[in-house]
Amino acid sequence: MSVLSLIFFASLPFAAFGAQRRATPESFQLYAYGDGLGGLPMFHADGYAYVGNPSSSNSSNAAEVMFSPGSDNTWFGSPNTTNLGNGTTPNWSNVTLFVPGPGSVDSRVGFLNGTNSSTSNVITSGFVFYGSTAMLLGDDGLETMWTGLAVGNTGVFAIYWNDTSSGQVPISMRRVAPSNPSRRWS
Repeated sequence: MSVLSLIFFASLPFAAFGAQRRATPESFQLYAYGDGLGGLPMFHADGYAYVGNPSSSNSSNAAEVMFSPGSDNTWFGSPNTTNLGNGTTPNWSNVTLFVPGPGSVDSRVGFLNGTNSSTSNVITSGFVFYGSTAMLLGDDGLETMWTGLAVGNTGVFAIYWNDTSSGQVPISMRRVAPSNPSRRWS
């Protein structure tokens, strides 16, 4: 066997591995993991992003978010109506996930819809997955600056971006559901 043949056959596994591109799934949910957070689902309430049990929210429109990817790595959210805990159907759909832009005075993560007129200083595109972890592809590379702040003793956390000033804890947002979701609210 020649050296060229040996190199060719030895490189086949790498060529096959390199050809497997990880695409963003057609639809997905995001779950928060971190200190004391074992896979709480992201939900929408009053235009902002939270994790936890939506029925623990004061909003009658709270529901877990089912995402679908758009162009420019924009993520659009609609209510996951199969997991409604408060019995009402939310009146929001096709909202756009955003994180605050540089210099924004509000560090909350939220959602824009067609009625929002304040779209300045927010980032709505560049969301990607590194494996199963949700990140933002920014000018400086991949960023994951998700943080969560407990909302009282409800088990709900408000989601922030790059802010720990009020005691927020770093979290990881992943598209992998917890391995034991039935124990999620206990």
